[in-house]
Amino acid sequence: MEKKTSKVTAFTLVVFLFINLSWNTIVCGSNPQDDLTRSRLAYLNSYEENEWLLAPDPPFSVRSMTGNPMSGVVVFGGIENKQGAFLKDIAGGQWEIIADAPFTVNRSAGDNEFGPIVFGGDDNRQVAYMRRYTDNAWNTVSQAPFVIADIAGDNEFGLIIVGGENKRKVAYMRRYTENKWYVVTDAPFEVEVVSGDNEKGIIIAGGMDRRKVAYMRSYEDNNWQVVSDAPFPIIDLAGTNHAGPVVVGGEGDRQVAYMDNYQENKWRVGAPASIPAFEISGTNDQGIVVSGGGQSRIKTIVKKVYKTAVVEFTERGDLGIPDAGAIVAEWITTSLNKTDAFEVYERLSLSSLMEEHKLGATGMMDEETMAQIGRVRGVQAIVTGSVIKFGDIVSVTAKVVDVETAKIINSADIKVNNINAISSEIDKLAYELAKH
Repeated sequence: MEKKTSKVTAFTLVVFLFINLSWNTIVCGSNPQDDLTRSRLAYLNSYEENEWLLAPDPPFSVRSMTGNPMSGVVVFGGIENKQGAFLKDIAGGQWEIIADAPFTVNRSAGDNEFGPIVFGGDDNRQVAYMRRYTDNAWNTVSQAPFVIADIAGDNEFGLIIVGGENKRKVAYMRRYTENKWYVVTDAPFEVEVVSGDNEKGIIIAGGMDRRKVAYMRSYEDNNWQVVSDAPFPIIDLAGTNHAGPVVVGGEGDRQVAYMDNYQENKWRVGAPASIPAFEISGTNDQGIVVSGGGQSRIKTIVKKVYKTAVVEFTERGDLGIPDAGAIVAEWITTSLNKTDAFEVYERLSLSSLMEEHKLGATGMMDEETMAQIGRVRGVQAIVTGSVIKFGDIVSVTAKVVDVETAKIINSADIKVNNINAISSEIDKLAYELAKH
């Protein structure tokens, strides 16, 4: 039986056997008329019909969504981002609540046919699955070998994860009975999102400009093939190597593009979504799904786009990772660009600035010093901060300084129990800074 592959995410759409196939698409995003904590679902029956339709409102605010229009969707969010609900009839069915996940859910995969899979927890290394809604019970698997950024696959053929400190790690689990992770060759670029399955191979997307896409057809070959860049920055990715990849992103988080086949290696533009979207799931032959959330809501309140430089973050405490401040600055540079509130032109070395401005051993700078640095570089804002280890908590604090006024425009922080979990939370920090 041909499997129905689906996948969550925020970011994204790509298609393979689209031309002769009639399929549905779902998008979940924010409606400007709704409360900002509420998410909406929209779906597209086919590119030929070219008409986006709204699905019934989910019973709680949505953190993650997976599934497809043919077999329905599953959403997670609500209280502590542990609540789950599924909808089998996308056109007008009733939502049914399932048992809370055993941990805070970050992203999800799977579908209503074979059950959902989720990852999250304090360190983003916990994974659990539900086989049947009738059992209504979660099962956990062994801890992931690295911090997870995204997940794909299903309960029929197993699951795939991406992430790690360098955001290039990829691993899979074929059988729950074996309960063992296998790591494949590192990705050719930093991976933000993954799609596909263990039967037909996997697809990844990311890179510094979030336009890179690559696929691996089989684990035996263990070889990545890079395709042409997507026509816009990708928010999320869906599809399989059998039916093709499809991405969503670009201007207004509404652009959709797909690829018919890897041989032609050409992206085609689909109908734009009717609502802002930042997570997608499904396949081109069974339908695709996109879910919305913070990014779209934040963009509605961005008042100004700042030309920005990022200064490496200072470090305090025994972080256990060399150059942690520089690494965090690199991560937040990418995340700031995704918010559409910042255009990052330069990342500045803290050691060079210490020598240049005689800052002393701590590298601490007041707002006036940062403003002076910004004026010399010709930017409008400076973003910097600190990474602090205190007991079992790692705190990352960031601030935006207006170069013209030398005043702090905005500041935000995140706290994690493991320094490796910072990478999966860095987008949240950037979007909080975008609320200037």
